[in-house]
Amino acid sequence: MIATAVFRSEHRRRYMAEISAMAPKLAGTLGTSGASAALGMVSGTIAARVLGPGSRGDLAMLLLWPQLIVTVGVLGVELAATYYSADERRRGRVPATALTIAAVQAAVMVPLYLAIVPFLYRTTDLMGEAVIMAALIPLYLLGAMCIDCLAGTLRFGAFNAVRITLPVLYSGAVVLLAVAGSLTPSTGAYVYLGAHAAGDVLALALVWRLQGIGRFDGRLAKDMIGFGLRAHFGRMIPQSLGMDAAVIALALPARQLGMYVAASAFLAAPALVASSVGMVIFPQGSATHQAGGRPRLQATFAVYVLTVSALSAMLFIAAPQIIELFFGARYADAAPALRLLSIASVMLALRSFPVEVLRGVGRPGLTTLAEVANWALFDLTGEERFRAR
Repeated sequence: MIATAVFRSEHRRRYMAEISAMAPKLAGTLGTSGASAALGMVSGTIAARVLGPGSRGDLAMLLLWPQLIVTVGVLGVELAATYYSADERRRGRVPATALTIAAVQAAVMVPLYLAIVPFLYRTTDLMGEAVIMAALIPLYLLGAMCIDCLAGTLRFGAFNAVRITLPVLYSGAVVLLAVAGSLTPSTGAYVYLGAHAAGDVLALALVWRLQGIGRFDGRLAKDMIGFGLRAHFGRMIPQSLGMDAAVIALALPARQLGMYVAASAFLAAPALVASSVGMVIFPQGSATHQAGGRPRLQATFAVYVLTVSALSAMLFIAAPQIIELFFGARYADAAPALRLLSIASVMLALRSFPVEVLRGVGRPGLTTLAEVANWALFDLTGEERFRAR
């Protein structure tokens, strides 16, 4: 019995030490995520009320496809930027190497996106706007490489400063456009483009100041591409890729897409906890692993599961009231979708934690096994939804 008490006391001490060490990093990142989510709700609510379901769906399409192309085409190199930035021996050469790879990727992805624009937007009047939004691809790449270099060096203050820039500028611009009576799918997409560019400039400036850009390293580039390829499919979650919205956009009218976008907007609550924890766990695990240690994250995982479950339960219970409060009675049909999505958000959150740990200890290829099952389930449920129609 004495041995058991000593064992429990040691576990409590270790868990408290873990929480104390992780809490400041998690609090800053979670606070930034919360502020970003709140700003996203402001811009999303205003856009939904001003534009209506159809035009809100058009705005979603303009932002969706460039992001989908770049998320698939980046090949996990930004994850490698985080991992190798945690290595003191090579971090000085990571920014230049990552940005060089990103430039090559942009040279491939932009023409690819432009080639499929006529097909994607053939039933809309947004062809010209869609072509302009090709600029999002290099901007996404630039921002991803820089911000992940900041994360890898555990500079979470600078990391979070960059993260909050886009939602602050975008939501502010949406409010101004709405007040001026100038908010349309086109103007909404353009201000998003400008806000993203501003965030990227800040990210690049902070990397330059805090660690320098360094020089291109061919061997490091090979290692980063290898790590990225092993990690890539393990992060190809169909839901985070926007594949669910893409299927709806291709198969159903814009109104249904607008309803789905309205419902999924509230998943920012559990998703921000999941993503915030992942943003800390991955680079922290990388730094510990590459220093020869073993990450200890049991207490962090327990707190994480309880928090995500509580948020999802609240969304499920209050779905109709939340939808009508923020978006109005026109969006009442989005409540059942929100309830289903709130349940799914718990499952996605549970799988994301071990995925980040595996990346941090240099085993990104193992995440592929989990993702194969996720894609299989997504395909099966998609087929059932199609048959139900």
